[in-house]
Amino acid sequence: MLAKLKLVKTPKGIDSVLMLSAMLILWIGNYSNLDLMIADSMFDGARGQFAGAGSAWVSSFQFGMILLGVALIGLAVWDTLHPLAWLASRRSALRVVALSAIFVPLSIYWLFSFSDVPCPTDLLRYGGMEPYARLLETLPASASAMACLPATQANTAWWMLALPLFCLPRRPRTALLFAGVMLLCGLAAGWQQQLQGAQFFTHTLWSAWIASFLIYLLHHLFRSEDALA
Repeated sequence: MLAKLKLVKTPKGIDSVLMLSAMLILWIGNYSNLDLMIADSMFDGARGQFAGAGSAWVSSFQFGMILLGVALIGLAVWDTLHPLAWLASRRSALRVVALSAIFVPLSIYWLFSFSDVPCPTDLLRYGGMEPYARLLETLPASASAMACLPATQANTAWWMLALPLFCLPRRPRTALLFAGVMLLCGLAAGWQQQLQGAQFFTHTLWSAWIASFLIYLLHHLFRSEDALA
């Protein structure tokens, strides 16, 4: 029994990274002006709109990510019915990736439904009707219901943070590099949404954090099951 408990022990390093990154994002959103500084740089005061208003790039990107996610989900279902001739680690990674493609967007949308954090375009500062409030601040009772946290517009990209699991456990450095590339892809999609005034920078960071946390839990679950099998 003790041996089994050791096998499912949580990696402390990843726990620490997740905890510290959450604290950092919270500090940025509540105690710094980084969100407003970035949004100000993207807002065209002369035209009264954000620089990227009307761009269709994110929609095309999201559609591509949805197709890729559906394909991987279908492959995972096929593997369940007709096991592929893959290593056990690859098959576990496929299951985690497929579940991430489902649960990451759903979780972000679910948390989004409870949010009352204003989007940049809703703010008086950028031509809207609502006051700006930081994450831990309370909006006035007169403020209309809004939802802009976590960022949902580009959330179809964040499940891709699970793709580097295909490189584990044999190539951890490649997995880390791959994770960095996937993170940059997600941040690029979020940046385009920020150019449209649809979200703040920390909204994008929270979506990335939620996705990372869920992927970590799924990976840990399937890895523990494989170890105890």
